Amino acid sequence: MTTDHTCLFRITAADREKLEKLLFKRYPRREWGTFFHFGYRITPWGLHVTFVDTLEPRPGDLKRDSGIVEFEAGYILRAQLALAQSPLGIGVIHSHPQGCSTGASWLDDDMDRYFAGEFSTYGNGRPYLSLRVARDEDGRFTFSGEAWLNGERILVAEWLTVGAALGRERAESGRGGMIGLTSDATGECTNERMVELLGAKKVTRLQGATIGVIGCSGTGSPAIHVLARAGVAKFVLVDPQFFSPSNHERFHASNWQDLDKQQLKVELVRRMILDINPAAEVVVIRGNVLDEAVLDELLRCDLVLGCTDSQHSRAALSDFASHYLLPCIDSAVLMRAKDGKLTEQLAEVARYSPDEPCAWCLGRINQKVLSYELMSDVEREERQHAAAEAVLRGVDGGQYWGGEPPKELTVGYITTMVGAMQAGYAEGWITGASQMPHQRFQFDLGMPFLGAVPVDKPRRPECCCNRTKGWSEQARADRSVSRPQFIDLAAP
Repeated sequence: MTTDHTCLFRITAADREKLEKLLFKRYPRREWGTFFHFGYRITPWGLHVTFVDTLEPRPGDLKRDSGIVEFEAGYILRAQLALAQSPLGIGVIHSHPQGCSTGASWLDDDMDRYFAGEFSTYGNGRPYLSLRVARDEDGRFTFSGEAWLNGERILVAEWLTVGAALGRERAESGRGGMIGLTSDATGECTNERMVELLGAKKVTRLQGATIGVIGCSGTGSPAIHVLARAGVAKFVLVDPQFFSPSNHERFHASNWQDLDKQQLKVELVRRMILDINPAAEVVVIRGNVLDEAVLDELLRCDLVLGCTDSQHSRAALSDFASHYLLPCIDSAVLMRAKDGKLTEQLAEVARYSPDEPCAWCLGRINQKVLSYELMSDVEREERQHAAAEAVLRGVDGGQYWGGEPPKELTVGYITTMVGAMQAGYAEGWITGASQMPHQRFQFDLGMPFLGAVPVDKPRRPECCCNRTKGWSEQARADRSVSRPQFIDLAAP
């Protein structure tokens, strides 16, 4: 039975290149295929699937004298046994001849019904995924597919590719096309300069993107402001806090009438977006990046911006990039002053992508601060008490309590600048028009030549990001951070 649920398929550009080379090896007239491993997360809206690797056919696994894909018994058995060797799902992907539809033939349907039943049995109810790909008469890539989960047939709606550009393609059977360029009431294009600079195709791609933002205040609100004016029409906004007058100086979504009202920041940012584009689709969540409902919505995004400068958010977004192939751009801002003079005006921007070092490899996680963020109030009090008792015994109390991290004070000009930079890098990544100069770099506004310093580091051999790329929920045991119980992460 086909339902209204949907399935999204995500793969890295490097893996897609290898996969296409395999699938189109007998082109243009003959088909080829393979079993493959995938990670998955079941969500309220359907299924999010991430490609891991192929269970590539060996000589004799497929019938070479057949024009279609026919799996030999030994290859099927190898796929069934693979389900016992890892928690991942097993799917099938095969090509159709060039110029042909990727819709399922009756042979495809018969094969998929068999594999869906077999792999569900061998995999204790794991989903099964079937994808069909082809090139049309002009050589353009097309696809269709279905997932089976607990007897439910779910159409694969979109194929997302993570590389130097962030591709988003709709299934051949999907309804509707890409949205057109944003225009005002007179029909005049509101992105004329961007179109002249990059071309209509790239601008249309940007306007069809969905962007998630974690933290909607000092850096988040200007980033969203820039993106909304660039024509991005779909957002997922996450922030736990209410607006307060002290936010007004650096918060792009407030006006003087908001100063004496208690309103959620995400609601004010939604208002700002809709004032720019009334047709925009905005999902707002008063919550934390560690909430399960937040991850469900972020997985529908092309890209996520980390704008909280918290250690647990940074660690979580890095996990999402590795495990769910969900690309992220994270920022941090730090200012210091002495005797009324600014001594530091530091900014940092970092990119998390599945084929690059994670936040831990980059040295971006302060474990002491991370531990503090995830403590409950009760635990903090107990640690302070234990530290005080240790001092009375003549023992160093620092092993029990390291003190509260210093409060970070920032002002609007630097947060606006960094947020706008994040938006610009997001636009470049989504469209493929530009790339960040480094995966991670820092700079100081008060230094000659801005004191820019790249912080390039390789992956650490022992880090789990080397072995769980695309493992999705099946890598949950390797998450570097998770939501602790009994802690109100929605508190200011």
